[in-house]
Amino acid sequence: MKKVGGVLAIMGVFFLILGFREGIAGMRKPVDLYGETTNVSEIGYFDMVEADIYATYGSFATKTTTENGKKTAEESYFLIPAYEGDDVRYIGIKVLEKDYKTFTKICDDTWDWEEGYLAGLSEHVVKTGCLKKMNKEMQNYYYKALKDAEWFESEAEMKTYALPLYIDTLASPKAMVSFLFVGLGLAVGGAVLFVIGYKKENIQEAKAAQQTYVVIKGVSYSRAELAHVNQCVLGQEKIFAAQELSRITGMSVEEASEVVENWRNYYY
Repeated sequence: MKKVGGVLAIMGVFFLILGFREGIAGMRKPVDLYGETTNVSEIGYFDMVEADIYATYGSFATKTTTENGKKTAEESYFLIPAYEGDDVRYIGIKVLEKDYKTFTKICDDTWDWEEGYLAGLSEHVVKTGCLKKMNKEMQNYYYKALKDAEWFESEAEMKTYALPLYIDTLASPKAMVSFLFVGLGLAVGGAVLFVIGYKKENIQEAKAAQQTYVVIKGVSYSRAELAHVNQCVLGQEKIFAAQELSRITGMSVEEASEVVENWRNYYY
């Protein structure tokens, strides 16, 4: 019970760490990235962001996952506009492979609209996720793409308008809430089992300390006589434990192995 509880508790903590932020954010009403009063710099750490994207300016980075030399997944990071009051800002958004064509179409339409070839933008997609800070590697790709595009007159201007943030999109925010509660349940349940198992083990050990003999198959043996067998069992050396028990008791190794497998019922 103690071992099972410990494993479940560790699993629960692992799930909590992985899904804590997204799980909390998933329980809150999403912030509209393009809402009239939304300032991108004021979006909180535990806010879920919803963006109805009509404009994007292309991909600045791609991450490919491979296994045994074969591609298993690919995600791209596209540049999208955001706002600080009436001032435009730029951030990234993670785009999964299944959405790549849609974002590419939106990108083509955006540039055609900028050049005056389209009267308006109609292609769009709604994405939801948490706003996160880019790591150093992603920032390098991000700022290099903007420098190559020569949009800004200086690096200071670029870093004023191009924020090192991106929307880490989620297919289902509600699933992350479930993920959070599963992790919490496993952690609490595992902790309870661990404590119960720990107390039970202590009680058994205390009881064993008071007991001077061990009864196996109706025959009594002193605890001291079986101390080495017990050490082997505790050290997970069950084969040696069975051989030693067989030597002491005269049982066959097969019979001794059965006793070793249930050693706690005899010795403790």
